[in-house]
Amino acid sequence: ALLLVVAGEEGAAPERLAELAAAGAGPVAVVGAAASHRLAVQAIRAGAAEFFALPADLEGLRAWVLDRAESARADARARRLAEEERRQYDFSRLIGESDGLKEAIRVAARIIPRGSATVLLTGETGTGKELLAQAIHYNGPRAAAPFVEVNCAALPPNLLEAELFGYEKGAFTDASAAKPGLFEAAHGGTLFLDEIGELPLELQAKLLRALEDKRVRRLGSVRALDVDVRIIAATHVDLPAAIRDGRFREDLYYRLGVVPIRLPPLRERGE
Repeated sequence: ALLLVVAGEEGAAPERLAELAAAGAGPVAVVGAAASHRLAVQAIRAGAAEFFALPADLEGLRAWVLDRAESARADARARRLAEEERRQYDFSRLIGESDGLKEAIRVAARIIPRGSATVLLTGETGTGKELLAQAIHYNGPRAAAPFVEVNCAALPPNLLEAELFGYEKGAFTDASAAKPGLFEAAHGGTLFLDEIGELPLELQAKLLRALEDKRVRRLGSVRALDVDVRIIAATHVDLPAAIRDGRFREDLYYRLGVVPIRLPPLRERGE
């Protein structure tokens, strides 16, 4: 944030504001004389964040400067935390030197900037699917937003549905208060659906609808909510075989597998 002090009503404030905007200076407040109404109009039209007429607006100017300073400190903290998370969740946590693992990391690194691309991670239990999902999230454009995970095999279908989509008060017997679902909790970030191959068929249809519409509806509600999430799904299940057996929807498989990544088993990786 910058202060542009103008001595007098006539001046080069609009031109100077344009120069500062082109240089990426951020919010600029213009400070002028109390009677400079024309300058105030020119400054706001030229893109000034605020105009302060002194001495009348001295307290307002002081509050604006303090607020901008706190915002700058908060931005710096957020950048520092994001950098720490990137270092904490990088690809070095994936163990092995095999060509298969290198290919998985190469594909993951390539799609990181595509912050909305749905990713399907496949591989045996213990191959690092969650680690790779975290690396994709924390090194990408959604890093400052939540990384929310759920194990689709850990909850019965009715509880899993409530967890994913949320519910309104009175939606079922124990719903004493409304609760947002994990889609809402992950808004702007990533929703990691672990063990997606265990998702019941009735929930597969609802998940597919949410992915297609980018909207969810809480249990007990008629109102759909817009959600912006990146979906990363993972499974050890052979999904093509599950499709043939009627246990997994083919349309959901292709919707999830926009970017498929296979993680090789540990026994195939070099030390």
